[in-house]
Amino acid sequence: MTGWPANFLSLRRIAAAVVLGLAFWLIRSFMIPLIWAAVFAIANWPLYRRCARHVPQAMRAHVLPLAFSILITFLVLGPIVFAFAILARQSQAWLTEISIMDTGGLLAPSWLRATPMVGTRLADAWNSAAGAPGGLSALLGRVEDSSLLRSLQSVGHLIAYHAFVVAITVVALVFFFRRGEELAKALAHRIDEQIGRPAGKFIEVAVAALRATLQSMVLVGLIDGIGMGILYATAHIPSPIAWGAVTGILAMLPFIGYFAVAAVCVSQLAHDATASALLVGAVGFVVLFSMDKFVRPMLMAKGARLDFLGALMGTVGGLQTFGLLGIFIGPMIVAVGKAMLHEWLTQLSIETEALSPPEGGLHDAGQARTLQA
Repeated sequence: MTGWPANFLSLRRIAAAVVLGLAFWLIRSFMIPLIWAAVFAIANWPLYRRCARHVPQAMRAHVLPLAFSILITFLVLGPIVFAFAILARQSQAWLTEISIMDTGGLLAPSWLRATPMVGTRLADAWNSAAGAPGGLSALLGRVEDSSLLRSLQSVGHLIAYHAFVVAITVVALVFFFRRGEELAKALAHRIDEQIGRPAGKFIEVAVAALRATLQSMVLVGLIDGIGMGILYATAHIPSPIAWGAVTGILAMLPFIGYFAVAAVCVSQLAHDATASALLVGAVGFVVLFSMDKFVRPMLMAKGARLDFLGALMGTVGGLQTFGLLGIFIGPMIVAVGKAMLHEWLTQLSIETEALSPPEGGLHDAGQARTLQA
């Protein structure tokens, strides 16, 4: 206990720590929506302030925060709902085709038989398994019967949970927009008192990284959507504009856009369009991989003060560690860590120069002693 402040373990501090711990434990289910609300509020705060300048004073307290929160919710959820609606409609079409083919035994597609060397054997094995009693058709029926109820329950729980997250996020977003100026000033003042002025600079770095991450997501999704839409139209994919929009929306998140490309490839293979499926698969993989691994980190590095490797590690590492929120949190942590390291190295260099003797100092001191002798 030597060297600690006398009141470090005072009763008031212990009580405050216990109460704060209980408070965080009670609201643990609300932490994810609160973090999402904070992310969207910080990312869109400059736009909100510009809008507030052109709104009457009577509307700034209640109407503008609510309207802005609802607008952000629709802008975020609208494209996602649209993308999943397209995928659900395509899945329904696949199920219809499978049920039609099931009457004929789910025969092997023609492209499988055309595969060099092993195509004929694979097609014959497919057809024999599909036509045999208890074969592929019965297997699909058993899988469908056994997993249908569990799938419906899982989907119901998933929808209920995300509806709860969206509702709490909207409510918290309204609060952040209403009290954002007060919260920012109080937080900055408290940080300056407890930590010092450099902490404010680190917060600015974190905010810049967050906004750069969001901007890179929008730009990458837009570029991927336009590029893949042109590719789909070139390959004569049905509804190329809709599928291009779906690919762009899903490609805003790392590694998710590949599912849209895979869906298009599977649909083409089911209709014996092997050439277009291979073209879409190969070119789509190259485009999405390049945007995820090179263009996205380059766009982030420009605004987040990160180099290419730092932006890439922040995005991928954050996604692996924190899930979807890690796409925003990861680059922030890496950017702040880099700023702290740079500050520490700069301070260390200044202290080293201050302690080291000036150049030629030892030589001049030796000459002085010689003259004294």
